[in-house]
Amino acid sequence: MNPCERYARFTLLRDAGFFAVAAVTLMIGFSFEPALALDIGASVALLFAVVQLVRASRLTEDRFRHCEVWQALEPDERPAGAHGIRFALTSLQDQMLRFAKSAAGTAVTLYGSGLAVSLTFGFSGV
Repeated sequence: MNPCERYARFTLLRDAGFFAVAAVTLMIGFSFEPALALDIGASVALLFAVVQLVRASRLTEDRFRHCEVWQALEPDERPAGAHGIRFALTSLQDQMLRFAKSAAGTAVTLYGSGLAVSLTFGFSGV
């Protein structure tokens, strides 16, 4: 894995960590209603997936040169030439889509768990 791919992965992991902290905080805050807490966690995961999809779709070569991944690399660590930039851009987009796919899977699991909890313990109705 080249330095650009590695830094992109760690940047996306950091972003996912921020969303996870927000989700866990909200889920703990609503822990008095487990089904609601799971639905809130699923909504945050789904929001992260949508954000990653939007970021991946709007990323162009010009925007890539201004993003954190490119700016943080030393000039000798950056891929050289137009082909190198295109390769790094495609790699970042692939990783964003991979993270979005994982977040969507997490959201489905949390929504399913919330449904199972509400069916098992009864729906309190709001």
